[in-house]
Amino acid sequence: MKYLLHGIFQQDLDGAFPAAETCVVAPDGLAAAVSLVEDTSLAPSVASLLDYEKVIEAIHARQAVIPLRYGCLMESRSAILRLLENHGQEYRALLGRLRGNTEMGIRILWPGRPGALPESPSSPGSRYLASLRSRYGCAGSLAPEEARLADQIAVRLAGLYTEQQREVSASGRGRLLSLYFLTPKAGLERFRHMVPSICPGSGAKLLLSGPWPPYNFVVSPG
Repeated sequence: MKYLLHGIFQQDLDGAFPAAETCVVAPDGLAAAVSLVEDTSLAPSVASLLDYEKVIEAIHARQAVIPLRYGCLMESRSAILRLLENHGQEYRALLGRLRGNTEMGIRILWPGRPGALPESPSSPGSRYLASLRSRYGCAGSLAPEEARLADQIAVRLAGLYTEQQREVSASGRGRLLSLYFLTPKAGLERFRHMVPSICPGSGAKLLLSGPWPPYNFVVSPG
């Protein structure tokens, strides 16, 4: 048997987790929600994935959690305790960043090749975001028009999120631009209210999703 990690959090919850077998708690109160698994060579079923996510969502609904993507396995409880103790400072800092926040997603699909987008207005906000992209390489593989649109959306939603991530991928119907925003739970309605005013243009389609546990704002442990 191995331990499948769902998420890491500060142990101050009461009651059981849905579909979770157990909870491993370090001496300082940092905890990992885990379940026992046998055959790790088989691909997980849809039901298993849904049960896995329910555990994370249950914790996220009540407090900050570092959500882990399916497949993070540990050999023993002692190995989990070592993980929590060795990275405790890092995890507590990350939980501090995530506390009170949730993840919202905006996806924009351009059918075929993305067309040219209107120039963004020359504003302090857009210039600042462009400088950050240049300094840290945040644009990644985004085409110029995709990065420009991502900047426009970030400026439009300024004040409604604390962090953002962006990525682009190919789909059978065109290029898909995905934007992720770490958003205060208290401001979700304002965020939702602002998104419909965004017009991507060029025949692109916009989809809002969330709230979700902040998968795109954490990295795997260890």
